[in-house]
Amino acid sequence: MAVILLIGMVVTISAGILLVGADVMTDAEQRSENERIEQSFVELSQQMSTVSMDGDARRSMTFDAGKKGAIVKTNTAYINISGNNVSESIQVGAIEYEGDDGTKVAFQAGGVFRETGSETQVVSAPPLNYDQETNTFSFPILQIDEESSLNSGDVSFRYKNSTPHHDSTYVEQSTVKLNITSEYCTGWETYFEEQTKKAEGQAIYESCSEGDDDTLRVRLGRMTVPEKTFADGIIAGDVSYQGSKPNNSDVTETDGDSPPKLDGMIDQMVSDMENDSNVTRLGSVGDTVPNGTYFAEDVTVDDDLTFDLEDGDTTLVVEDELIVDDGTLHVENWSQSESTDHKLQIYVKEGMHVKSTEMCVAPCSSGNVDSKQLQVYGTSETHLALGTGNTSFEGIIYAPGGEDWNKTNRYITNKEAQLVVQSNVDMVGSTVVSSAHLQSNALSGLYDASLETFSPEVAPEGYLFPPHLTYLNIAEHIVEVKNT
Repeated sequence: MAVILLIGMVVTISAGILLVGADVMTDAEQRSENERIEQSFVELSQQMSTVSMDGDARRSMTFDAGKKGAIVKTNTAYINISGNNVSESIQVGAIEYEGDDGTKVAFQAGGVFRETGSETQVVSAPPLNYDQETNTFSFPILQIDEESSLNSGDVSFRYKNSTPHHDSTYVEQSTVKLNITSEYCTGWETYFEEQTKKAEGQAIYESCSEGDDDTLRVRLGRMTVPEKTFADGIIAGDVSYQGSKPNNSDVTETDGDSPPKLDGMIDQMVSDMENDSNVTRLGSVGDTVPNGTYFAEDVTVDDDLTFDLEDGDTTLVVEDELIVDDGTLHVENWSQSESTDHKLQIYVKEGMHVKSTEMCVAPCSSGNVDSKQLQVYGTSETHLALGTGNTSFEGIIYAPGGEDWNKTNRYITNKEAQLVVQSNVDMVGSTVVSSAHLQSNALSGLYDASLETFSPEVAPEGYLFPPHLTYLNIAEHIVEVKNT
């Protein structure tokens, strides 16, 4: 009996080994097939791209779609691209293969993706491109002619037509927004994460797991102001003086390209926050403001207002004007011994006037200059004035504009300049504007030399610094793909 049982066990174990071995071989074969098909899809993408660029050319290849073949689908995803009053919504298709193990390989809009369970990876990147020399963002979208199936074997490619989106050509200083709704959303997300690594992924405004299902929202743009932007006390395209220019003034009059404007970003911040009940109104917190994000239609400081940064950075968005008159505005408790020092960032749309008082970083003394901790940002239309009276300002101001300023300053009359500095003004830091009118006795000791290589993150979380974009080049290229 024992011998019979032993023989039975040996037979059972042997059969089990054979079965496991068979499973291993099947898995290995499936992985090998998946890899072959991935490479075949990459070549397919390259062939479609070549045909779309060559126009009338025909091409062919030996396509590997395994034993099951691939399915050609139309209208499986939506890509919405927008910028400077432009919105293009484009439906795109896909060519899909699915293996016995559930692995999917798909071509979509020029990219190739692999989906395994809940993970989607980029096999070949979509053809998005930003040309810094021409300031052009290009996205040639490869489209499929009609729904069909593709079997392994010879496949031909024939160019059908192209649809250039002429309305989306000129997008000077606009942030480019892409909304992609796709079954392969996480693959697109992985692609943009890799492409924006240096920006710590901030280009992704809303991931596939947030908001609408299978929708990725991307905002493309710079994250920081370039180094050397704050290279002097006042930097302006046009500078005039009340009296003669001092010999040792920290003022630079530029004749080159203006730094990128913030108009679109600040407009968007105001639009987002003015009706958002989750954003705290500045007027509701009293004279000492803890860290956080605040919104105000306008701000008049006629008593002491303190921003306490002990627990973190603070953002203030002002729709209209920030007026500091008689009362003081101080930034306190910003220094951190074990982490990055905290900062106050103020975004003001219409104007800022500091008059007969001080707006500064504690301890607000000439021997302790900490201008990086107070940052004021404005649009190309923001009016700025310091003075008259005994006025002190410590911080940076960034409100450049590419065009000539031809308006009278709203705060100090009869002066046609974006920034007017008049009377007994003590200012230290750096200011970048389109134009400035300066009283000569207010110009000594302006510059904080520690700002020479300063590259601040202009945009708070969820917003992007507008890229220097001039053109948005979008075109759909339809290609016929079929077995021959």
